[in-house]
Amino acid sequence: MEASTRRGRLARVLRRFLAWSAGIAGIAVLIAPSAAFAQSTTESGVNTGGSEQVPSGNYDYNGDGLADIVARRNSTGGLEIWPGNGSSGFGTHYTVGFGWNAMNLIETAGDLNSDGLADLIARETSTGRLYLYPGNGTGFAPFQSIGRGWEVMSQIVSGHDYSGDGKVDIIAVEAGTGTLWLYPGTGTGVTFAPRQNIGSSWNLTHELTAVGDTNEDGFADVVAVRNAAECMYFYAGPGSAKFSPGVLIDCGWDVLVGAAAVGDFTGDGHLDWVGKDPDSNFLILFHGDGTGSFDNSPVIDTGWNSMTIA
Repeated sequence: MEASTRRGRLARVLRRFLAWSAGIAGIAVLIAPSAAFAQSTTESGVNTGGSEQVPSGNYDYNGDGLADIVARRNSTGGLEIWPGNGSSGFGTHYTVGFGWNAMNLIETAGDLNSDGLADLIARETSTGRLYLYPGNGTGFAPFQSIGRGWEVMSQIVSGHDYSGDGKVDIIAVEAGTGTLWLYPGTGTGVTFAPRQNIGSSWNLTHELTAVGDTNEDGFADVVAVRNAAECMYFYAGPGSAKFSPGVLIDCGWDVLVGAAAVGDFTGDGHLDWVGKDPDSNFLILFHGDGTGSFDNSPVIDTGWNSMTIA
């Protein structure tokens, strides 16, 4: 498929998403809860909670007030910060460390330790241990261990408050059981209240993304792609630990890899997205305008097939 055709499909898919999140009727189709995706009852466990009524996640890693992108260069294992310039582009990127190929998961975490700076979490391949990398305004302070046993999770996301207590949480999918676990943060970044079972059969999804409050109701939401037909669904955060039933956004998400929420990347007050086109090697920005549509999906850089976006 030609790159222009792929970008057209991406634009169509994300246009429908942004239209839905702006509250335009008739765009999305409500899917009745199925047994596979029903939300289940609270269950205590290792580390608890739900929904966000605070500003969207912190993506500013260099302290200039603009949203940035963090990515690993896979060929070298270097972790790089790509500073946003507030207008659909980047300043000069820089490397903040090496050895990151030892991690099989790297995710933005918002302000997980409540110090006002954007943090990162990463899972070590050899041990399954999850680490917090506290932001320091230019990069990251020395890591702190969150705990072992995270190798059983196929997807881990963070960056928002899903328990409604004002603290950033972690959400994770257990691969073997499909359970969606909520680990409510305590504000320390490394300790969590007892975890809650908030869903089942989430191992039938991929690209779980903590998108923040995209439907502007004051609560943090998530999106995920169901493996069957590569269809993306929106799960609204209702103000408690459990998400609302999935709403179909669109299908055909095989044309996009590495989709990542980046907050307000263009500085206009509206949430944006980036994604990689694996055929063209492009990094594409999907710029929300707050009315349910976005611009022409500009290519903002090339060479991103060699990068893993946090």
